[in-house]
Amino acid sequence: MSAYIKLSTLEYPRHQGDIRLEHPEIGDEFVCPNTYAEVLWADAPEINHESQICYEIAPQLKGKQWIMVWEVRDLTEQEKIEKIEFNKKAISFYQQDLTASGTPPNVI
Repeated sequence: MSAYIKLSTLEYPRHQGDIRLEHPEIGDEFVCPNTYAEVLWADAPEINHESQICYEIAPQLKGKQWIMVWEVRDLTEQEKIEKIEFNKKAISFYQQDLTASGTPPNVI
């Protein structure tokens, strides 16, 4: 799915549905109006998932093309602790015996 940037306000991401709401004259075949520009996809960089986080930031104009941009930063010590705790809970959940007998749900 393509993402677009609204050139007058730099709103991003905008999608075909957003653009169609603003431009109801667009027919069945989507043609991007000149008030928007398509943003080229860029794969997220490789990171160390134990100690880093990666997220998309505002796209950049390079030449005549808008490009998706990713930012990488180190996790804070608090984020590392929260990630470890979250993973422990997830592992515990998936290791539980989901076949244990109990009262069947009251469903009509």
